[in-house]
Amino acid sequence: MHKAILIHLHIGALLLGGTALFSKLIPYSAIDIIAYRALICGLILLVIALFLKHKLLLRNTKTLLLLLFCSALFTLHWTAYFQAMKLSSVAIGIVSMFTFPVITVFLEPLIKKAKLHMQDALMGLLVLLGVGLLVPTFSLSNSITAGVAFGLLSALAVALRNILVSKYLTAISPFTIMCYHGLVSALILLPFVEIAANEISPTNWGLIILLGTIFTAIPHTQKTHALRYESAKTVSMIISLQVVYASIFAYLLLGEVVDLKTLIGGSLILFAAVYESVFAKH
Repeated sequence: MHKAILIHLHIGALLLGGTALFSKLIPYSAIDIIAYRALICGLILLVIALFLKHKLLLRNTKTLLLLLFCSALFTLHWTAYFQAMKLSSVAIGIVSMFTFPVITVFLEPLIKKAKLHMQDALMGLLVLLGVGLLVPTFSLSNSITAGVAFGLLSALAVALRNILVSKYLTAISPFTIMCYHGLVSALILLPFVEIAANEISPTNWGLIILLGTIFTAIPHTQKTHALRYESAKTVSMIISLQVVYASIFAYLLLGEVVDLKTLIGGSLILFAAVYESVFAKH
């Protein structure tokens, strides 16, 4: 089971590595992109959950409220992450949002009332250092500062969501969880979109559908599935590989040169992910 979960996580990280490109490819606001992305994701997973006969209606009020709260956190995570990249750059958005493994490492023991292991703290800081090395420049202009702030907000939201799902919602199907996340996000954001559905060009609809299915519904469901069996900090470390994959995609698709600093940063993240995959206690 453990090996199968790790395979799911690594595939999820690979797919999530392509999501950052959509913030630049789709010429709409962060709220517009996330609203339609969430709607596509939620509807797809609703159909899958119904087909697989997974439980969608939760009769336990406490569990339902917690799932809705986690869905709101996911809405904040998605929107703040894309806003960070819109205000600054893909690189700045990634480095600020990917503080979430470090936040998870220190926050999870407090919520789960468990001991903080030194090796976990070191691996979390290693990921932070590795992601930091992937940023070409870090100019503290107003837009960059705002981008970093939104990235940190996104990181805090997703770290808290992952921990809560890992601790309290493991009995719920990951398809159901992500269905709620997608539909709740759409419900929250659609009233604020600036562009109507009929005004979106066929090309941009194609990009949104691709983002909402292959690059959202699949990898996020895989990640949520992994949270049923692995700790939030382990999932966070391995998912950090999406930064490395994003750099590879940028090189292959956009022709961006991979310099020595990028190679070192990617190697540090890769080391932390391998450590969590092979050596860490689960």
